[in-house]
Amino acid sequence: MEEVRLYEMYLTEAIEERKTDLLNRNNEYKKLRKKLDEIFNEYPNLQYILEENERLILNETECKMLQKLITIHMDIRDFEEKEIFLLGGKEMFLYLKDVGLIKEK
Repeated sequence: MEEVRLYEMYLTEAIEERKTDLLNRNNEYKKLRKKLDEIFNEYPNLQYILEENERLILNETECKMLQKLITIHMDIRDFEEKEIFLLGGKEMFLYLKDVGLIKEK
């Protein structure tokens, strides 16, 4: 079994916390997540393909919804990546402050 580093565990928890916070405070992100869930609920074959790695033949409507699903997922990732970037900046600032490279006035 591969050893898990402590900072990796903290990083995963911090990222998940940011995503939850984003869901609670950003209505556009919340709408995107809701739309993603709605598509998965309405078109379960898409969920089978993406989450269960099933091989299925999709009809025309399902193909269009898959395209829409991918677009929504990319928009969600944009929000999440921005949050991760900002989290990294904050953590770097705190680290540099802790090691004495940044002094407060």
